[in-house]
Amino acid sequence: MKRVEQLVAILTCSIIVITASGKEVGNDQDLSISAIDRIEKNLLPNHYLDGHVTPKSIPQVMLEEKIPGVSIVFIDDGKIAWCKAYGYADLEKAKLVTSETVFTGASLSKPIAAVTALRLVDKGLVSLDEDINHKLEGWTIHESDYTKDKKVTLRHLIGHTAGVKNFVYGSYDEGQAIPTTVQILEGTSPSINPSAEMMAVPGEQYKYSNPGYTIIELLIEDITGKGFEEVVEEGVLSRANMKDSSFVQPAPQYLMKRKATGYSNELKAYPYRLFPFQAAGGIWTTPQDLAKFMIALMDDYHEKNNTLVSKKIADQIFAKDKARLGFTKKYNEESGDLVFDHWGSNEGFTSYMVGSLGDKQGLVIMTNSDNGFGLMAAISRAVAQEYDWDLHKPRVYKATSIEENKLEAFAGKFGDGKDDGEVNQFTIIDDVLNLSLKESKAAQELVPIGDNIFIAPSQYVTYEFLKGKDGSIKWVRVTHESGWNYDLIKYQ
Repeated sequence: MKRVEQLVAILTCSIIVITASGKEVGNDQDLSISAIDRIEKNLLPNHYLDGHVTPKSIPQVMLEEKIPGVSIVFIDDGKIAWCKAYGYADLEKAKLVTSETVFTGASLSKPIAAVTALRLVDKGLVSLDEDINHKLEGWTIHESDYTKDKKVTLRHLIGHTAGVKNFVYGSYDEGQAIPTTVQILEGTSPSINPSAEMMAVPGEQYKYSNPGYTIIELLIEDITGKGFEEVVEEGVLSRANMKDSSFVQPAPQYLMKRKATGYSNELKAYPYRLFPFQAAGGIWTTPQDLAKFMIALMDDYHEKNNTLVSKKIADQIFAKDKARLGFTKKYNEESGDLVFDHWGSNEGFTSYMVGSLGDKQGLVIMTNSDNGFGLMAAISRAVAQEYDWDLHKPRVYKATSIEENKLEAFAGKFGDGKDDGEVNQFTIIDDVLNLSLKESKAAQELVPIGDNIFIAPSQYVTYEFLKGKDGSIKWVRVTHESGWNYDLIKYQ
């Protein structure tokens, strides 16, 4: 409770705004008509029933979710337009988050690693579509039934379609022996993680893979004959003027002096950790530096600057297709825009970058909390509302009606199959579909918003019922207000 009270106190006095000129101004400035102020007070869920939503503010959500600090940077017309910082980088030391606070970027390392590898493609040192075993030296992907007919390529690895089994890498204590890239892939001492293994035929399915990016890291090292961090520094960080970023483990002292302390969901401080899986999640950086990376990449696409990659490669990165060359993408035929993004998390830190390619706008958010995903998603939706990113705005549903005789198909019990897992019981009461959760005895009424989808208006959670091949309901897809979703199977 003491930590929560401390957080309440600090959030009333620790909001800092940095204008495009770089000048910091206090929270007492008149920002009531600014875009920043509107964004701050307009956090909305991923979806909601029309007329049934109450916006929240950034400080309000920080208090509710026990998030100590947040740093935000917004890009407009290919330039950093504004930054804003909230809360504390370290609660015990009463150290404020500022525009220069350093965070671990976690998986935001992956787009930077991808671009580093794509630079080698531009130089003709490797092809996107050749068998990478032809380029690997210290370790190779073991031949198996999965690779008998199809080989793993760099395109597969960047796009998470290589069929490499995923797991979350464990981090290391300062002073602990650090494994080499080969030792990480082999799973041999001093690595504390399993070896990299195949689990699917390359190119046949999407499966996010941290080890896949460690293979990219080794590929870069083997092709160049240099350490990964040196190649990234020369090819990306220095060229994009990212002076406050490093993959070196432990981080350089000039960054350590400004780093935030990471916190758990209950505001427990984590010790400083080492992340030797550099390409998958090892960067220490600032939102401003990540914004510079996004700007350089968008300029390579729009202006053909060749700062990071050629126009040919940039076109592939931002192509309107399902292929992922560094980012996930949202687009449709009606809109001329394309929204691209990437998430990241390490112990005590969460981060997010998202951009509107057509508008040359972007957003980077970093927090020193395990619990930052929902807040970051809500901030990005507020930005989308403010700057009219149609592809990223919250979805507003209208109530519809479903014939009484069709409701019965949605009744039943759905769960994840675990003994202590989630169980949703759907029943019909007075011609209305109701939901009872395992942990609650009270049923809540659901409102139909489509032929097979309902919403719990006050929780902003949707329930989409999915049919099997025989035409009967087999699953329900639960989507929370953050946009996170999962399927539960019907078993009664």
